[in-house]
Amino acid sequence: MIVKHWDELTPVEVYVLARLRTEVFLREQGCTEEELDWRDLEATTEHYLLPAEEDAAPGETAGHPALAAYLRVLTDPDAEGDGLVIGRVVTDPAHRGKGLASRLLAAVIERHGDEPLLLHAQVYAAGLYAKAGFAPVGEEFDEAGIPHITMVRPA
Repeated sequence: MIVKHWDELTPVEVYVLARLRTEVFLREQGCTEEELDWRDLEATTEHYLLPAEEDAAPGETAGHPALAAYLRVLTDPDAEGDGLVIGRVVTDPAHRGKGLASRLLAAVIERHGDEPLLLHAQVYAAGLYAKAGFAPVGEEFDEAGIPHITMVRPA
């Protein structure tokens, strides 16, 4: 697991995280909103990267570097509790069903568990976040053409 701020990421890490997010959010899910929103570059944004080789069987990875899963954590003064917002949670289709998103969430909670955390969950994935201690707040809403619900994990 790699945790870095934007200015610490290598060009290859930037490329593979942008590629994964583009492949899943734009191509697979058909999101209607801009994927690269400039929030990645903010000094306080944390990028959690799980390289594919950390999820592969010995000898399984070859060729170009890739990510198995990724998420980012934003500092957002408009968030409930003046806290942190988890977003862009994504797992490469070839690595799904292995608990990688849960590993990323656990790393965020280990680092920031004493702070309130907020996220906008795709409705179908709300159970994943509930297992990590997040509870739904409010009604479902449309974000980028996909049903979402706000979820909060208290400090």
